[in-house]
Amino acid sequence: MFMKPEWRQQFDEEGFLVLHQIIEPPVVAQARAELEKLVDQQAARLLKEGKIKSLFKNEGFETRIYSLFSNCIDEAPKSFRRELHMPGFYGFFFHKQLLDVVESVLGSEIRLYPNYTVRPKLPEWEGTRIWWHQDGGYTHYVHTDKSIKSNAVEDLRMLNVWSPLVPARELNGCMQFVPGSHKLGVVPHVSRRHYLEIIDPKFTALFDDAISIELNPGDVVLFSNLLFHQGLPNRSKTVRWNLDWRYQDGQQPTLRKEQGHIARSESCPSHAVQTADEWAKLHFS
Repeated sequence: MFMKPEWRQQFDEEGFLVLHQIIEPPVVAQARAELEKLVDQQAARLLKEGKIKSLFKNEGFETRIYSLFSNCIDEAPKSFRRELHMPGFYGFFFHKQLLDVVESVLGSEIRLYPNYTVRPKLPEWEGTRIWWHQDGGYTHYVHTDKSIKSNAVEDLRMLNVWSPLVPARELNGCMQFVPGSHKLGVVPHVSRRHYLEIIDPKFTALFDDAISIELNPGDVVLFSNLLFHQGLPNRSKTVRWNLDWRYQDGQQPTLRKEQGHIARSESCPSHAVQTADEWAKLHFS
């Protein structure tokens, strides 16, 4: 599977592209199984610390972590990142058909950018509410030093990827995009308690054009790191789990201290991560 001309036109004009059911159900199941292990670890820790009296083992994937932290919600994990070097995540980050599409845009040297994450969006908790921002805003305002100018961020050749592990709807906090906003370059952000936010009225007026991106497990949306986006509040009673990660032209600097991992390389194929076991032996770097 490669980037069709009409897909590329849509991506260039709107800043995003949805690929339905590109990730196979077994790959989704493997990732969910790994996350259940991480939730088991969280439960064991809370029990040892005396913060819960039950491990909530009978709860399902979409409710258990919320039940575990219901009495200490501010201690709930907003994301998992360094923990993702587990075999079950290899199928997402190094998915062949997905990388074929990415190669059509970025070329044959592809880096898994050092920002791969799983997010459990808990119901009615500000800690997992994502406000309007650009991911390039984080690269510019948080992860770079003062000597790096915004055009260095704008010149990064990147593709952002977002995929849900449960159905993502407006009710449980799906993402929203402002189509075409990626053409504006990096805009000013302000720092909030948990995240950055775009608040300049010149740009907030564009939020009226936002569209909701409702996806099912197995779906993937590719989008520009300069696209305005937010996560709606989770008004349901269940957790909206998702993976988000980024691919970058492997010949460019990351503008971070971490260098990520090579996902595909035509010039030196052996430098790319080859297997799930290899991925599990690596670490966030």
